[in-house]
Amino acid sequence: MLLQIAAKKRLRVDEARKKVPLSEIEKRLEQAEAPRPFYQALLMPGMSVIAEVKKASPSKGDFGLTLTVEELARAYESGGARAISVLTEEDFFKGSATDLVKVKSAVTLPVLRKDFIIDSYQLYESRALGADAVLLIAGFLPEKELRAYLQICDELDLAAVVETHSADEIQMALTAGARIVGINNRNLQNFTTDVNHTLQLAPQIPDNVLLVSESGIESAVDVHLLGAAGADAVLVGETLVRSANPTAKIRELTGRKSA
Repeated sequence: MLLQIAAKKRLRVDEARKKVPLSEIEKRLEQAEAPRPFYQALLMPGMSVIAEVKKASPSKGDFGLTLTVEELARAYESGGARAISVLTEEDFFKGSATDLVKVKSAVTLPVLRKDFIIDSYQLYESRALGADAVLLIAGFLPEKELRAYLQICDELDLAAVVETHSADEIQMALTAGARIVGINNRNLQNFTTDVNHTLQLAPQIPDNVLLVSESGIESAVDVHLLGAAGADAVLVGETLVRSANPTAKIRELTGRKSA
């Protein structure tokens, strides 16, 4: 599945580059607004929720959203989310760059572009779209490329969450200079999730690096356990998307009435 996603994404990037050359994007960036403070949002006291706008997944199919992406994002903000993640991958998750633009205009929170970044072009594109942060997947990138992408993110003033799934990938992320490390609780072979994965790997993350636990977070108990293990933030998608009341669900997860 991951190889299929990567192959499709390469075609998408090549098409995008032909339509809008990098030189054109760089011109647009000269007029771009300053990004919202994603890193600082995760530094706030207590557990930070990165709430995800997600329409579908390869393993679960279409989630049947009844809200627009703008309405969902505003519900997340009302619930006390500190950042919004927007899945923009088109072929397997039914996302789009347009979703990110809409969400960014609907809320005041920093916005993370969650996609499969395989080309530096996507970093410039993300910044031009209005993303304040991007996801970089360690399992997709050689260490040399990851280091180079993190440097570009610094130059663009983009925050970067480096997603990992093993001790080796965590070490690679830290060596490359990651300031925010995500631990994905999803087994990418069978798509099952287990928050114990973060609990086991959390000791590998030094205190000066922010830790985000991703996937499989369903309850306040999960959030409490992850916080006790050292997580600074949780990225929650399906649990919120499937909730009848996303605003109330975020408050339930964190035990807070507001941000």
